[in-house]
Amino acid sequence: MEKNARKLLDKYISGNCTPEEMAVVEDWYQQLPFEKNVPQHSLIAASKKEVWNRLNRGRKSLKLVTVKWVAVAASIILCFSVGLYFVTRHNAAPLTAKTELKNILPGGNKAVLTLADGTVVNLDDAKNGQIADQSGIVIRKAKNGQLEYIIKEIPNASVTGSNTIATPRGGTYQVNLPDGTKVWLNAATTLKYPYAFAKNERLVELNGEAYFEVSKDRARPFRVKTAAQTVEVLGTHFNINAYRDETVVKTTLLEGAVKVSTPSGSVNLHPGEQSLLNATGARLSLNEQVDIDKEMAWKNNVFAFDNDDLQSIMRQISRWYDVDVVYQGKITSEKYVGEIPRNSNLAEVFQILELNHVHIDAQGKVLTITGN
Repeated sequence: MEKNARKLLDKYISGNCTPEEMAVVEDWYQQLPFEKNVPQHSLIAASKKEVWNRLNRGRKSLKLVTVKWVAVAASIILCFSVGLYFVTRHNAAPLTAKTELKNILPGGNKAVLTLADGTVVNLDDAKNGQIADQSGIVIRKAKNGQLEYIIKEIPNASVTGSNTIATPRGGTYQVNLPDGTKVWLNAATTLKYPYAFAKNERLVELNGEAYFEVSKDRARPFRVKTAAQTVEVLGTHFNINAYRDETVVKTTLLEGAVKVSTPSGSVNLHPGEQSLLNATGARLSLNEQVDIDKEMAWKNNVFAFDNDDLQSIMRQISRWYDVDVVYQGKITSEKYVGEIPRNSNLAEVFQILELNHVHIDAQGKVLTITGN
């Protein structure tokens, strides 16, 4: 962030800004407490030291990453005042929650495990240590809260059965499968998998969002099946966002190679690429310009937005804070850029959000967003 903002200020000082860039810098500068009028270029240069000092003080409560220069320049003052930022591409009116939101806390490490025999284990309450033994495969909850499968005996080939781990809204969890594959589940996600993989493949079923680090096994391809597609790998790192209330299914590859197959076609992904499948499953496309930081932000405990609309943002907030969102009136079509730590309570989130012509009311766990 600092690098991009400094670059923009340097362009302003040297007189190389476009009219749009100049307007952004001068709009930002007018908000500084020590100056009311737009200054000369030389005065802006003299003030840069104070800007960076104040920015550094704000970093104690914020981990920032680079965003587009428009977002940086428009939001730098907001960083000073609240230690966080979240901005629109245009001017926005501040949003204030009408009802106290402090008690709506962020999600955490929560999940429910359903065993093959129907036994349900609430992993929030389960003690560390062994939870079950399924045909020589021990399931245990580790001290770090992860779910682990440990093979004590090679199960008989005739042994079959599936386990299901499900995170609620407001929950995440990590599970280490019997083959050594690691899976991180985002909120409101379900993963179904056999507790003993077959000899010729490793097939799991996903609804929601998960990040996979697949253990290599050339004899048994790893397949992730969602409602609309199947992803096949041998050993790799990738993220699948397949929530049923989203308009697209996104598969993002970080390492290795995967093949994404649908009834309408298939695509091979290389690191840094992403497949996009529309809601009807009729169109599969390739995105070669992926913002990996944004796609993996949830795993790093951050909300990251880049040109996202209000409804898209609120779907993420709904899942993480376990709240329902309803809309009244004409809702803004503004696009938003920025980041918010996912460990903020909901009151802090709505102090950061500056949404155009939008008001919010909270009744229990129902948020009503009203457009003007």
